[in-house]
Amino acid sequence: METCLRCKSELADATKACPGCGSVAGVLTGDATVVMAADSASAPSRTSTSRILETSIPDDGRFPPGTLLNSRYRVVGLLGRGGMGEVYRATDLTLAQAVALKFLPETGVSERVLERFHAEVRIARQISHPNICRVYDIGEVDGQPFISMEYVDGEDLADLLKRIGRLPSDKALETARKICAGLAAAHDRGVIHRDLKPQNIMLNKRGEPVIMDFGLAAVTDQLTGAEARIGTPAYMSPEQLRGDEVTAKSDIYALGLVLFEIFSGKRAYEARTVGDLLKLQEGAQMSSLTSLAADIDPQVEKVIKRCLNPAPSQRPASPLAVSAALPGGDPLAAALAAGETPSPELVASSGKTEGMDLRYSIPMLALVLIVVIALPVIYISFCILQRSPVSYSRDVTSYQARKIAASFGYTQSPADSYIKITSGGAKDYAPEPSFE
Repeated sequence: METCLRCKSELADATKACPGCGSVAGVLTGDATVVMAADSASAPSRTSTSRILETSIPDDGRFPPGTLLNSRYRVVGLLGRGGMGEVYRATDLTLAQAVALKFLPETGVSERVLERFHAEVRIARQISHPNICRVYDIGEVDGQPFISMEYVDGEDLADLLKRIGRLPSDKALETARKICAGLAAAHDRGVIHRDLKPQNIMLNKRGEPVIMDFGLAAVTDQLTGAEARIGTPAYMSPEQLRGDEVTAKSDIYALGLVLFEIFSGKRAYEARTVGDLLKLQEGAQMSSLTSLAADIDPQVEKVIKRCLNPAPSQRPASPLAVSAALPGGDPLAAALAAGETPSPELVASSGKTEGMDLRYSIPMLALVLIVVIALPVIYISFCILQRSPVSYSRDVTSYQARKIAASFGYTQSPADSYIKITSGGAKDYAPEPSFE
């Protein structure tokens, strides 16, 4: 019989709430975002992330189309609704552009939820990247706070995969690289997404992926206590499910799960409860990608398996390392990022892509040789010492030179000497014989 992860009460039905504490933290709830907190007073037992695109919306929400908000935003329609509120498409009349407005629920908003709502704006505004949804500002309408952000006209990745099964290999590689680039931009700013999943990745009309919903994101050094255990169980890393430290490597694990779905159209792990999921993850018991689709490059499976390693230290160092290791990337950079010693064959083959193109390097080499050969000739022709006339003969200048040397204490006769006198451009290189 299953037990609740929070109060350890026995569960007659693992798919329902715990009768002891009312929590669903021990139940794997698909796409819902579940609070894996030990203290029920510190966080709600369940919230669900808002989705930017939904179908079959039965009503227009709290703001019907045409409603004017703050004398600036004209509501076009309701895009999505969830436990975290509602998202509307609107027109910014001041800037004449489409935006999305995200509102919190009308009732039952705690100070903690409101604080996270403001934190979403602060965190998301730190990141600027084409594959990250831009957040503009926060506002308020009749006491109801909202976020204005980029409107992405498209379909979320989860719905697309349900509709077509999986992405073609070339499109999957392109999408994977751009998701890696967007996630890397967040990590560069010290931000961990913590809720990376297909439902939070939109594909716009050009097919470009855009990472959405930083409502659960946090700055790395701010993840402590119960806050570290919030996310979507199906896309959590083993350390996050256990309530251990959450780092950027936890996002790498979620990235591996997303990439598995992109290439295969299926989830890497299928489980009914969090406990079952954790066992599968710790045992790395997932289906083989190449068995699900024969046209998948084995290198893709190798990269995803590294992302899904139960030990965070064994996962790729960064999203860019994941991108480099995918087929068509830089294998040498991928090996170095993974901490592996590249083979001599790998180093030799990578050299073909290094250096300057011959159409540029050969003309530049010829230019350098011309300069090296011509420089001495130019120097002799234009040096002022070579062109200045000499007023005295060689013997006089030699005598004066010896007098100057003697004044410095060099009274002994030189063992040898060399004289070079130029007069009006005529050169005399005759050596002076030694004298005692």
